[in-house]
Amino acid sequence: MLRPAQLPADIPDFTGRKELIAQLAERLTISPGNALTVVAVSGAGGTGKTTVALHVAHAVRAAFPDGQLYASLRGAGAAPLRPEDVLADFLRALGLSAREIPSGVHERTARLRSALSGRRVLILLDDATDSGQVAPLMPGAATCAVLVTSRSWLGDLPGAHQEGLGLFRRGEALELLARVAGTERVAAQPTEAVKLVESCGLLPLAVRIVAARLAARPGMSVEVLARRLADERRRLAELKIGRDAVESCFALGYEPLDADHARAFRLLALMDGPDLSVAAAAAVLDVGQAEAEDLCESLVDLSLLESRGPARYRYHDLVRLYARGLAEQADPANERTAALDRLLDHYLAGIRGVCRVSLPGFVHQAGHQGPELTFADAPAARAWVRAEQVNVSAAVEQAGRSGTRVLSEEVPLLAEVTGLAEIDDRLILGAVLHALGLGALRVRGVDEAISLLSAALAVAEAQHSPRLAASAHGLLAMALGDAGFVGEARAHVEQGLRLAHEIGDTQGIGVNHLGAAAAAFRSGDMEEAIDSLLKSAQAYREGGLPLRAAWASHRLMDAYRALGRPEEAVKVGEEALPLYQSMNDPLLTGRILSRLGQAWTDLGEPERALRCWKEADVILGPYDMAEGRAVRRHLGIA
Repeated sequence: MLRPAQLPADIPDFTGRKELIAQLAERLTISPGNALTVVAVSGAGGTGKTTVALHVAHAVRAAFPDGQLYASLRGAGAAPLRPEDVLADFLRALGLSAREIPSGVHERTARLRSALSGRRVLILLDDATDSGQVAPLMPGAATCAVLVTSRSWLGDLPGAHQEGLGLFRRGEALELLARVAGTERVAAQPTEAVKLVESCGLLPLAVRIVAARLAARPGMSVEVLARRLADERRRLAELKIGRDAVESCFALGYEPLDADHARAFRLLALMDGPDLSVAAAAAVLDVGQAEAEDLCESLVDLSLLESRGPARYRYHDLVRLYARGLAEQADPANERTAALDRLLDHYLAGIRGVCRVSLPGFVHQAGHQGPELTFADAPAARAWVRAEQVNVSAAVEQAGRSGTRVLSEEVPLLAEVTGLAEIDDRLILGAVLHALGLGALRVRGVDEAISLLSAALAVAEAQHSPRLAASAHGLLAMALGDAGFVGEARAHVEQGLRLAHEIGDTQGIGVNHLGAAAAAFRSGDMEEAIDSLLKSAQAYREGGLPLRAAWASHRLMDAYRALGRPEEAVKVGEEALPLYQSMNDPLLTGRILSRLGQAWTDLGEPERALRCWKEADVILGPYDMAEGRAVRRHLGIA
């Protein structure tokens, strides 16, 4: 038998992956006993699977003195190699003549196993389509080892250790850039070098291409190439040199897709958000969630989509650009617009559902229309906001840029929530963030409220809307005050009151006095808190908003009780209770009842307190907040 040595040459400037290389080499060379060692490396096109596999194979070749067999299976191409043809090549490499090679695939597999029995041979199978292409090529001897690369996850390959290959770390990308393009050139423009490799998405193939382009053009600076890649419209066109092109690499994964998977790959890339849920994918594709999940999971298995977590997906930046280019070529404009409209409708339904939970009084008063997502309770609604805040913002901004929707007609409750008589499309994003921020604040989601309201304020300021900005300042002051950031809260109150007084906005004045009260509470100044709360109520009454004047009531009760004045707390609560009930706002109603229970306890009226707490428990239970848990403790059922 001949001793084959078929490995292609190693890459002289191989960079990074040190830990992975060591792990793979150890797995291939440590005997597992009587079982064959099989290692499968999978990853998206351009991640360097072949390069890594060759480097590992050369590193361990001394452990396989009887030879190394190699085959490029062309799994990502239009015509993958048939196992029987690969087997014939292997048998010839081992010294068999044409007459000695059997005709059938099963017979050839058996002959290969016989030929390798007792020998230490490494087999490298590069670019496999799936485990069906690889299984007939497996030797039977535990003395051998097999290293497989594939774009697909070969989870059904028996006994294989699976290793996913991802992107470069930034340091690895910069190291490769310097080794190929020149250390001095990269060191001379470090900031531009970082921008360059980040425009490559840290994809190894893309980094190698830009490095090679710089090496071939001594007069081109890193800054110039980084500037060219900064333009997304021409980025993929820039990422090619000679026969190497990122776009061609991606095409090898896309072209074998069937029609449904190809459509999903293209349309899901249209959204601007950083990721998407199964529900959002179903909306884009106009299919059921089960079908959407199957499509997404298949694309993940093919390394065309990334799994970010349970039922959440995202594209690599360059893959997204490639898919969008395909969508522009393959999908009519009306189909692309319809897909994005369905995505926006999905997020608007989520906004309505969140408001139904956290702003029930507003939903009732506004009488808004349109479908809603249903959330079991406040924690579920909060989780949705945390997961989708950035995606909601991106979808609203994207729809606003396209000009295909009159966004201000989509969520009528926003005018009620923000106090703006009219919300044009420029302010729709700020209004959405404002509404979600107020909802988070009301269910004590302080961190989410700060994030959402800060974003709403940024939109209001960018669009020069003093009314929206004044309201955002006040609500943000409330959130910051509750979180203990008293100085920041007071600064927002100062700005918010200035804006509100300049335009005569009584609602803005009212909400900023609420923010001042939150800061005073946190600093322990109850007299200042009471003064601010009374000013807030007065501003709302002067503005013709008597129901909103009651918003301060539960905080006012807290202040009176803190000062040892429970009689006044009870008076405030009993006056506010029917107003809260008339708002159809169970959250505020529950809060007043819980505080009435505390005030009646202070006054030595346990039976009255018990009645209030029992009513409050029924209302506050679904919100899972500290107030509800305190009520249950008072009732002895916590």
